[in-house]
Amino acid sequence: MISIILLCISAALLIASRNIGGFAEWYSVNIYSLITGTIGRLTGAAPFSVAEAAVCILPFIILADIVRCRKRLRAALLHIVLIASVLFFLYAANCGINYHRNTFVDREALYNASFTEDQLADFCVYITERLEECGSEPAYPQDKELADAARLTMNDLSENYPSLCGYYPAPKQLTVLSRAFSSMGVSGIYSPFTVEANINGEMPGMENPFTACHELSHLRGFMNEGEANYIGWLACIGSEDPSFNRSGWLIAWMHAGGVLRKVDPERYESLLEKLPPYAVSEIEENRLFWASRETKASEVQDRVNDAYLKANDQKEGIQSYGMLTTLMLMHYYGQGSPDQ
Repeated sequence: MISIILLCISAALLIASRNIGGFAEWYSVNIYSLITGTIGRLTGAAPFSVAEAAVCILPFIILADIVRCRKRLRAALLHIVLIASVLFFLYAANCGINYHRNTFVDREALYNASFTEDQLADFCVYITERLEECGSEPAYPQDKELADAARLTMNDLSENYPSLCGYYPAPKQLTVLSRAFSSMGVSGIYSPFTVEANINGEMPGMENPFTACHELSHLRGFMNEGEANYIGWLACIGSEDPSFNRSGWLIAWMHAGGVLRKVDPERYESLLEKLPPYAVSEIEENRLFWASRETKASEVQDRVNDAYLKANDQKEGIQSYGMLTTLMLMHYYGQGSPDQ
């Protein structure tokens, strides 16, 4: 009965978010923010990822239950159904509804945005200048230092964007599951079951600040990956922490520079020569890291993630991750406005 009730409530919430105008936005602002401030505060107080611990422990609990109920298989199956229904309810309440809330950026302006190769190249020049100002020190923060800096950075950003105001739990760097995440090409993940922002603890430091802010944006109810990238970038380049600035501009070069390399290879090579040595070194280190971890699992994960995003009204699928270059150009040239 509990399973049936939870499944019915979950289905009703998801249907309402898709079909009742304004419901998802109201829920995200009034209910989800409360969940983040309660459950997120509790799990955020743990010095480890509660989600990672659950992934490691839950299979053993289920197996032990099956062994215990081996003579009553129906009871064991009902327990599994109960666990699945609880997880589905948590997904719907802490994630699924938010896919249908108001977007962070003006979508009409985004879809109508158009930039020339010269404008793209000029922005890449601007990125190069910012990287020259950043310098290679200090080192990127880790663990608690990273979590505290990311929370402070997101709170600072919320002063300019009211929809980002609210409580931010500490993002957690994974330990046990990091190798698996690397093999799937995953730098971070938001856990709706524990309301936590999780970061791959194995990847190079340059991605840590950006990924932490990206994942924390999901805790404000913005689930679109392109928008989360944009929010993470805005947070980094506006941060008072120099390492966050450096992370933001390195990510900007990787995205915008990658596009420039495709449309104008000669101009890309010319700008690449002007990049500070530390930037070239860190970008190459990052590239080699992900290349060395690439497996068939990453291809499968891409297909699964693409289907998942499209099922949640992100029509671009995994291509939404590539939205960042357009959004950065809109920000640089003042076309369109975020936080609609």
